[in-house]
Amino acid sequence: MANTIQDLRANRMLWYKIHVFVYDLRHFQESASQARLDDIIDCSYLCLPYFSVDEVAQLKATTVHNDTKKLEDVIQETLNERLQHRMKKRVQSGDFRVCAAHDLAPIFEKALNIKPKDLEGDRDFLTLVEQHGLNLGDGQVWSGVLKRPAAIRTCGQKR
Repeated sequence: MANTIQDLRANRMLWYKIHVFVYDLRHFQESASQARLDDIIDCSYLCLPYFSVDEVAQLKATTVHNDTKKLEDVIQETLNERLQHRMKKRVQSGDFRVCAAHDLAPIFEKALNIKPKDLEGDRDFLTLVEQHGLNLGDGQVWSGVLKRPAAIRTCGQKR
């Protein structure tokens, strides 16, 4: 069954875990993030400890990019493109590794319409991740990422 991003958002716990996953990809150098990412064994990066088998199936079947592609296909296509690009650039160094922050995070951010600056600026989210990691405690509620307010410019002020 195909899902939409709205379906994912409706499942607050899954939506929270998606955001922790994206946060960890951007912050893999932090010990807690690295510990979670080090447990990933699937080439799509969608697996435990972040997502259950059922959640992975739901995520992979989610339609993205204006409901034209499934997330599973977007991940595979984009990773293949990035690896081909790396092969051309990295022949001399021999370093063909995929970078979590530069290669993986943008795939999920773009596909799921997650804005990294909004994530970085949401102190409530950052506190929850620091205190609870992937598993919110009993009674903990996350209502979603708070959008950053647009900058207000005065007349004649440069961008």
